[in-house]
Amino acid sequence: MTQNGGDSFDEKALIAKAQEGDHEAFAFIVKKYKDRVFNTAIRYLGNFAIAEELTQEVFITVFRKIGTFQGKSKFSTWLYRITVNHAKNRIGYLSRRGYYRNDELQEYITGDDSIDIIPRTTHPDDYTQDRELMGVLYEKLSKLKNKDREIIILKEFEGLNYEEIGKILNINIGTVKSRLSRARLRLKTLLVDYL
Repeated sequence: MTQNGGDSFDEKALIAKAQEGDHEAFAFIVKKYKDRVFNTAIRYLGNFAIAEELTQEVFITVFRKIGTFQGKSKFSTWLYRITVNHAKNRIGYLSRRGYYRNDELQEYITGDDSIDIIPRTTHPDDYTQDRELMGVLYEKLSKLKNKDREIIILKEFEGLNYEEIGKILNINIGTVKSRLSRARLRLKTLLVDYL
């Protein structure tokens, strides 16, 4: 499934094969994107087990609906939209039951069994400091409204451009920019003691 012996692949051909029912092609798509889907899920939900479960649900949905993907946007954009919709639905479901999303995420960021969503640094002291700062960042991020949190996750953590975010959230680019600006200001206010 690789092209020229490297890590790159012909995504269009792979998707076409998956749409035709090629399970190997679909498995390659899952392998390629599962970490991105999981990282988005953990940032939305703040719970390792729920994020893993949601990741599986996303790929079940992708498997069922891959035939509807028409290539009008990038596949990753389509996949993010499915992931975000699943995450929003799960947040709504959990919030109606009084679930508090930040507890387990803090444990995984600062505990001995921490998940590796924090960039590695070269010096151990820097890594410890990065983990502490990321713990504070995730705590403050969890205090934002869902709309603010999601746009920061998509732009700052997932590195998507304005157009991709607009397609995922079904909003225009101007709305993406203004919502992101407001969300950054709100987050900066929450982080004022750490800046």
